[in-house]
Amino acid sequence: MDAIVKKNLIESYQTDGGFIIHDCGMLKKLYAYLGIDPARSLDTRIFELEGVTHFFHHGVAALFRKLKITGKDYVLSCGEGSGAPSRLLVKMTGCKVVGIDINPAQLIKARECALLHGIQDKVQYYEQNVEELSLDKKDFTKAYFNETCVHWQDKPKAFARIQAHLNPRAMIGFNVWLKGKKGTLNEAYRLIPEFTGLYKPGIWFQDDLSTYQRLLEESGFKILESCDCTDVIEARMRARLKATLQWDRYAAVLGRQARESALRYYDGMVRTHYDFLKYGVIIAKKNE
Repeated sequence: MDAIVKKNLIESYQTDGGFIIHDCGMLKKLYAYLGIDPARSLDTRIFELEGVTHFFHHGVAALFRKLKITGKDYVLSCGEGSGAPSRLLVKMTGCKVVGIDINPAQLIKARECALLHGIQDKVQYYEQNVEELSLDKKDFTKAYFNETCVHWQDKPKAFARIQAHLNPRAMIGFNVWLKGKKGTLNEAYRLIPEFTGLYKPGIWFQDDLSTYQRLLEESGFKILESCDCTDVIEARMRARLKATLQWDRYAAVLGRQARESALRYYDGMVRTHYDFLKYGVIIAKKNE
């Protein structure tokens, strides 16, 4: 990964960046206000607050079900971020997860939130670039990534490194940001003012579904399922923008500025849909 891309990517995911990245202190205040114990609950609001994700709780949980993950699995997560999907996965299944990410600040949040959820004995985190992935463990039974491979510059190398860490016939699955009809988010950055400023520039490397299928097959995987789900994500994000009661509660705890930042994020992203951003789901299996 280029040094400038890495710098811009890390700076895009900070508490004081172009959109809200909740730290553990913010989350504790929100959960106290909502009366939620994250260590004892699978309330969908937990993931919606902790994960800056377009697939939301239902889309991420659906991915885990497609992968047929159970408590016996040892799961590799690439692009772990602050760890919200993996915390949901552990609480759904009881499995163990190793998460990697290039952003040390995000991994600090992941460790703090693992303690908040009481799952610290089920997760491990390493600061690594997936394109240079090198772990002692080479027998993971499942692998997933949620909306992160859009930032990988060298996908063939990344998929090859992931493949080398999996058991034969291990399953891999991911929710993915795809290129749109007119290009990628790099073009949207120049053309859509509401999107500019949400992230640092030049961090998107989107492909279409057919390219992902080819890259996975060339890396030693068999495609089991591949679909475009842009219409579903579009509807969910527009519904989120209209969720007045939710945003009122959010502002009551974190303030009006935080509410406006979150709404500005979803509005800016929706404006990129179809032309510069589509969504998909891919499930594959490592060849024997």
